[in-house]
Amino acid sequence: EVGLRTLADYTVQRHYPELREADRPYLELLKAVMERQVDLVIRWLSVGFVHGVMNTDNMSIAGETIDYGPCAFMDSYSIQTVFSSIDHQGRYAYGNQPQIVQWNLARFAETLLPLIDPDQQRAMDDATTVLRSFVEIFQCRWHAELRAKLGLTNEEPDDESLSQALLRWMQRHAADYTNTWRRLATGSDPREPSSQTGPSNADPGSQCGGPEALFQDSEFVAWYDRWQARLAR
Repeated sequence: EVGLRTLADYTVQRHYPELREADRPYLELLKAVMERQVDLVIRWLSVGFVHGVMNTDNMSIAGETIDYGPCAFMDSYSIQTVFSSIDHQGRYAYGNQPQIVQWNLARFAETLLPLIDPDQQRAMDDATTVLRSFVEIFQCRWHAELRAKLGLTNEEPDDESLSQALLRWMQRHAADYTNTWRRLATGSDPREPSSQTGPSNADPGSQCGGPEALFQDSEFVAWYDRWQARLAR
């Protein structure tokens, strides 16, 4: 326990100095690491990044991306996308990254239990309370990120449904993740022929007929009109 406390104190001093005067610094350390990990993985998801090897030893308590060997940015959007040749079950797939980081945080919490409280049951209860807040915090910040990507500067109750509808459409049509967002960000109607040339006009999907045919899909047309109405508000 002495070594653990020394390392935890060093971590607080180096990465979380605002916690030095906290009443329960090690419980607050768990919360702080969780929040940094939430923000990190949301940034991954936002740009289509798949870490590939999210073992506990490959996750930094500083909230930085480390030890990413078989990583990549996905092209065709699919929550099942994996890049590690040994990840046959898809444990570290793009869409599983939030659940994996929560699992890893639980292992981190187990390590901190002797420091959180001398009463083992109280330590477990307090750490469990923190970990149970993960899903709500993650979902709140992820939907805020999606609102930002859609150019929504305020919040409405239906925004989550709007962003999820787009992601479901991208999944069904294997649309290119980066290029779809890029086309939406140009300010021009993606359903109209693009005047751009060169690599920036890359096909956003694997459908035959090219990107223009994909954006003329009836489901996308309906979604786009819905999005434009939301932007107008």
